[in-house]
Amino acid sequence: MTAPQDAFLARFDGQASAVIVPAIAPEGYGGAITLLVGIRYDGTLTGVRVAGPHHETPGLGDKIELAQSDWILGFNGKSLNDPPKSGWKVKKDGGDFDEMTGATITPRAVVKAVYNSLEYFEHNKKHLFHQATTEQKKQKFIPDHEQTNDAPR
Repeated sequence: MTAPQDAFLARFDGQASAVIVPAIAPEGYGGAITLLVGIRYDGTLTGVRVAGPHHETPGLGDKIELAQSDWILGFNGKSLNDPPKSGWKVKKDGGDFDEMTGATITPRAVVKAVYNSLEYFEHNKKHLFHQATTEQKKQKFIPDHEQTNDAPR
């Protein structure tokens, strides 16, 4: 996996709690799918969200979006070893993740991209937290109570 262009620091009570790593699932049915992958310092996923427009089939592949289905919530709390590497596939391929009726290519691509993001994070977490902290210091400080955040924790 190539290095992300940016990593964003997530804070809870003023402390760094996770980084948000942009990722791309290049093998979606309708083309590349842009994702945001939230990962705690211990390597567990806080959540995954589709971050931009995509060309997945309406009513089928678009169920990767939270507004269409809760399928994407299945990543919450997972990590590089939970499930084990063999589980990081859709059930049709012998893995732990549900596919969508009539749309296996899309979830297959997203699962692969999330796993690749976790692997990247595992090898680069100190750099990612340092990079995100450095970038955050350059920005104006906004107290936690003034921020709005609907991302999963």
